[in-house]
This record gives sequence, C-alpha cells and structure tokens, in this order.
Amino acid sequence: MTDTDRRGACSSRDDRIPVSDREILLPQKHLNMAFFVVTIMVITTIQWIMLDMYLPALPILKEEFHTTESMLNITINAGIVSTAVSTLFSGTISDRFGRKPVLLTGLIGSAVCIFACAFSGSVFSMAALRAAGGLGTGAVLTVTSAMIKDSFTGRRFERVMTLLQSIAALGPLFAPTLGSFLINVSSWHSIFYFLGIATGITTIPILISTETWPKESRVSEHMSAVVKEALSIAKAPAFALFLGVAAFLTIPVWAYIAISSYVYINDFGISNIAYGVYYAVGAGMSILAPFLYMILVRRFSGARVVAVTIAMVLAGALSLLLIGRLHPLIFMFSIVPLMLAEGMIRPLSIVVLLDEYSHAAGSASALMQFVINVVGIVGTSLATLAWSSMITGTGLISLGCGVTALVLWILMRRRQLLRERLKY
Repeated sequence: MTDTDRRGACSSRDDRIPVSDREILLPQKHLNMAFFVVTIMVITTIQWIMLDMYLPALPILKEEFHTTESMLNITINAGIVSTAVSTLFSGTISDRFGRKPVLLTGLIGSAVCIFACAFSGSVFSMAALRAAGGLGTGAVLTVTSAMIKDSFTGRRFERVMTLLQSIAALGPLFAPTLGSFLINVSSWHSIFYFLGIATGITTIPILISTETWPKESRVSEHMSAVVKEALSIAKAPAFALFLGVAAFLTIPVWAYIAISSYVYINDFGISNIAYGVYYAVGAGMSILAPFLYMILVRRFSGARVVAVTIAMVLAGALSLLLIGRLHPLIFMFSIVPLMLAEGMIRPLSIVVLLDEYSHAAGSASALMQFVINVVGIVGTSLATLAWSSMITGTGLISLGCGVTALVLWILMRRRQLLRERLKY
C-alpha cells in the first residue's frame, strides 16, 4: 500500500480533517503524536551519542589499556561495522514482520551491551561489546527512520524528518562535553553506565506505542523475495549514485570524529573540558545545518543545495591543508563547512530517497544506514593512518571525498536521474 493509498483511505473516512492532519498516515492510539515524535528523536539521539560521548576517554583508555590510537580505533570500528551489518538486514526484516519488535529488540540489546562496556578491562573486550551493541544500534537507527516515513507524508514528513536529523545532532554536540564532565566527577566507566540506563528507559514508551507498519502493508512474500527487492533498490542507478554523493560528503566528518580528541588534547595541548567546548562549537553546525537546508530548499532547488554542500567540503579541505595546524580555533573553523555540508546532505538524501522508494521504506532506510556506517569505517580508518599530521590527513581525505562527490553529481545530472525530485 503506497502513501497515496493510505492517505486516501484515511481522508475518505473524514473529508473535514485539515490537510495537515491528513499528512498523518497512521495515528498513535496510546501516545500523542507529538510525544511519539519526541520519543523517536530521543531514541535516535542517544544511539548517536554512543560514539561521541566516550571520545574524551580515548587518551585515558590508551594509558589504562596500555595500547595505541590505532588499537583503540578498533573499539570505534567494531561498533560501526556491526551497526552497518545490522542496518543491512533490520530494515528488510521490519518490512516483513513489523517495526516495533525489531526496534524493541535493538534497544534492549544496545542497552545491555553499552552498560557492560563499563566493566571492560582491555581493548578487545570493549571492542567485542561495542560490536554486539552495534547490532542493536543498527536496528534502532534504521527502524526509527522507517517509522517516521510510515507515520507521515507530504510536507509534514519532510519537516519531521529534518527536525529529527537536527535534534539527533544535539547528541554529538553535547556528548563530548557530558563525557568530559562525567570523567572529571567520576571516571570513564560512568559514561557507559549513563548510556545503558538512558537507552533502557527509552524502551518504555515504545512498549505502549502502536505498530506503524500494519500487517496489511507488510511484504507477504518469503524473506528471499524481500531481500531481492532490497537488492533491486540498491542496484537502481538513481539510488546508488545519489547515495554515493551523500556518502562521500559524510566521510570527512567521520574522519574528524576519529582524530578530534587527539588533535585538540595531544597536538594543541588543551584540557578535556576545553576540548568538549571546541568540539561542541564545531558540532553545533550539525544542528543548524538541517534548518539551513530547509531554508535553501524552499528558495532554491535540491540540486542547488547539493552543489553548495560539495563546495563546502572542498573549501573545508583547503582550509585544513593550508592553515588548519596554526591554532585550535582555526582548526575548528576549518571543520565548520564539513559539518554544515554533512548536516545538509543527510536530510536531503533521506527525504528524496525515502520518498522515491516509499513502497519499501524499511529496505531503503536500511541501505542508507548501511552505507553511512560503511563510510564511517572508511573515514575513521583513513584518519588514523600514520599521517605526518592528522590535520593534514583529514584535509587530504576531505579533498578526495569532495572531488569524488562532484564527479558522481556530474554523472547524475548528465543521466537526468531524480530530476523531478531535485528540480534541476
């Protein structure tokens, strides 16, 4: 059943319903719709801060575990890899069996594993727990996006999805600062206690929520047929190329996340608290970016927004390479265009691709989350190579990603892909 069919079914029951309310495809029976949206936003935000919140602890863990930056990077990549694997299957499974059971399973698994990280005694035990928890995180991030698509359509879907992306960025904004505070008043263990308990609490409203993907909308075929449908979406040139553009514009931010604590604390010699402030100011652009996207997309075409994001990445790359090593403030401001570009292309790509493939929103969301996590692995791995300077390395990574995204974008335009949705 398509969005149009479901909206028509709802509106036919009461033509007096305001147009904006008709954009609610499936109301919640036991939760206010605003509370439901807030719950999804909180869940998504907590899942995203699981990486950023323990970044201030990396220099401490390096000494406590008697290891290196590259080895500690395993704890980051283990979570990213398992999250990617989980996203690849969880969305497709939710298309077949429903969103709610997949979401609850993911939340519970994530809560247990992240709490257990507090008891880790080595890089390998923490990496194993991060990998196990990543399976839950992948399910959560994939299914929550699909639930928003199930529940809303039209302008309301676009607004809610953009707001979701912006509010979710609050996590990375405040996570290092909160992590630094917990380290100073207690220890690095308290970071994982907090994350585990917070995740567990978010399961409560989901328990009483209404399933957003009813049985009559689910894929009735065997799982092999569902997987085949997902593969057909992945092979579609429009989907693959536009997702490629978004992915390459995301890699520089992952690279920055991986090296930020080492650069600010070790290279520039600032404190944990000061690092949290620098990181928060830079990451704050991720909150402003989705709203900037909404302003620009109302005045200009989606195609123009894509061009702006590519230009931002190239500008940030050149700034890092030329002057990024001079001062922590200059380094931070060099990161700003990278954060803005990622924060703008993310909601644009999600809205466009989920609208284009709304008949299988779970699979489409799964594929997008999978690619985002894969490029996260690429970004963090490249950033922690043996560069003469991590700042220079991040600049070169950003330059290469910006040029690659530009090439893919030119190819899309020449083939006229997604022309109607991006309004060339």
